[in-house]
Amino acid sequence: MNEPKEHRITIKIAGVEPFKLPVPEDEESFYRLVIGRINSNVDRLSYGVNADSRAVALAKVTLYYATMLYRQTNLINSQSGLLEDFEKRIDRLLEGTD
Repeated sequence: MNEPKEHRITIKIAGVEPFKLPVPEDEESFYRLVIGRINSNVDRLSYGVNADSRAVALAKVTLYYATMLYRQTNLINSQSGLLEDFEKRIDRLLEGTD
């Protein structure tokens, strides 16, 4: 079988020491997009009149992404529960017990 190819890309985020990360070849562009957006958001927060330090800006961006992930995961779990309840109700209706 063909194993998916991996690339080792260098990650440079918000002036933190760069590091290498193995990523699947077909996901490399996605990683680069996310890294670009993180850096863009950190830059936006760390320049201007009320600028944050790079560390605070990176922490804010990290918290933002973590919050988005939490909300999305919570929504998916909620929808999954609703679907499961709906399927059980249909099963009961088909069995004639509801």
